[in-house]
Formats: sequence, C-alpha cells, structure tokens
Amino acid sequence: MRILPAIETNVITIEKNIPIPPIVYPGRRSHGKYNFVYNMEVGDSFKINGNTPNFKAKEVRQFMYNLNSKKSLNMRFAVHTLDGVSSNPKAIRVWRVK
Repeated sequence: MRILPAIETNVITIEKNIPIPPIVYPGRRSHGKYNFVYNMEVGDSFKINGNTPNFKAKEVRQFMYNLNSKKSLNMRFAVHTLDGVSSNPKAIRVWRVK
C-alpha cells in the first residue's frame, strides 16, 4: 500500500461588501443596459433624447412596452413622446406608474 502525501487546500478569504450579481436566466437575453428601471419607485421618471449617450428613444420605448407586457412583473411604466412622431421618437419620458 502506497501512502500519498497530504493534499493542500486553497486558503479561503472572507470578504465583505461584495455585491451579488444580477440573476441571469439561461436562454434569455440580459438587459443589463436597462437594469436601472428595476430600481425606480412609483412617480420616478427619466428622459431619453438625442443627447443621451448609448440610448436611443425608439429602443428604450420598445423595451418599456415589452416590460409592461410581462404579467409576472409587478411594475408598470408610462411612455410619452416629447419630440418626433410616436413611430420614430427623438425624445421620450418614461414614468413608473405602478
């Protein structure tokens, strides 16, 4: 019978104040760009216009409409076109209403 040497284990470091990453569901696209909407309270709003970097009014509007269609989500949003036509807005404002 052969005696094997002792196996060393990794040192475990306990760390504080490390945020928990958001849940990512397999098979679903992550909307990390829009995660801020989940932190909104009823009455909060934001504006997207041509000067908002990395956001387009038309894309945000569509995301908000899709979010409103999810029955399991206990949040609702109102979207109003501020500039342009509703089919191709240049500026929008979004409110959390529920």
